[in-house]
Amino acid sequence: MLKSIIVGNLMTPKQKRTEIKRILHLLEPGNRKMFNRMYHHENIDEDTDVVVDKMPDEKLIWALKQCQNSYYRIFKILMK
Repeated sequence: MLKSIIVGNLMTPKQKRTEIKRILHLLEPGNRKMFNRMYHHENIDEDTDVVVDKMPDEKLIWALKQCQNSYYRIFKILMK
């Protein structure tokens, strides 16, 4: 966990946005809907890539960590 936070801190905002989008596209539509609900509750039906592009830079590290956790959680279930 600490390693991914450190890596996240070394990434530029553009790199963080790209990685968030990449992970979100690997997840289920329900995960993307939840992401929109958390970060753009005014319009949860907006395209997730647009939501990521509109996010303030200071929220990117936390959003990236949440996306990574969702991905790893699903990956663990699939590996059982």
